[in-house]
Amino acid sequence: EILELRRDVEELSVSSDGILIWKIADYARKLQEAKARSNYEFFSPPFYTHKYGYKLQVSAFLNGNGSGESSHLSVYIRVLPGEYDNLLEWPFSYRVTFSLLDQSDPSLSKPQHITETFHPDPNWKNFQKPGASRSSLDESTLGFGYPKFISHEDIKKRNYVRDNAIFIKASVEIPQKILA
Repeated sequence: EILELRRDVEELSVSSDGILIWKIADYARKLQEAKARSNYEFFSPPFYTHKYGYKLQVSAFLNGNGSGESSHLSVYIRVLPGEYDNLLEWPFSYRVTFSLLDQSDPSLSKPQHITETFHPDPNWKNFQKPGASRSSLDESTLGFGYPKFISHEDIKKRNYVRDNAIFIKASVEIPQKILA
């Protein structure tokens, strides 16, 4: 019963507007930890694309992954098993945008967020309906994203790291259906 209540509370605290703004605090220590351990992945809280929508999660390799290993911040998104999967159209096919937010004071200069967008390919295994047994830490839950999202050199420019924290934004564009 306690586990069920805990799951209910977790579901209520999950964003359901298709936007995640994920703060990675204590960035310097976490980057050092990632450098010491190859392929060290951090996971965001899960979020929903919309009410009764797809459940997603962002992950980040602060010291890079794949072609970005040891030189870049890598970001990925994955589809998690959600409460409403049987009501949704599969595969997941909505446009996803990642941003590393520039924390510069907007009154001093226009923020220059680092942004990348992609449309999922319906043939990709990553975006098929997930099985109920997959969890956020399951290796079979494939993420899709950018191994070379931003280089370690470029992340030091501007105010991408401020007060020892970075903010990664993920947004999903769900077209509004016109109800007649």
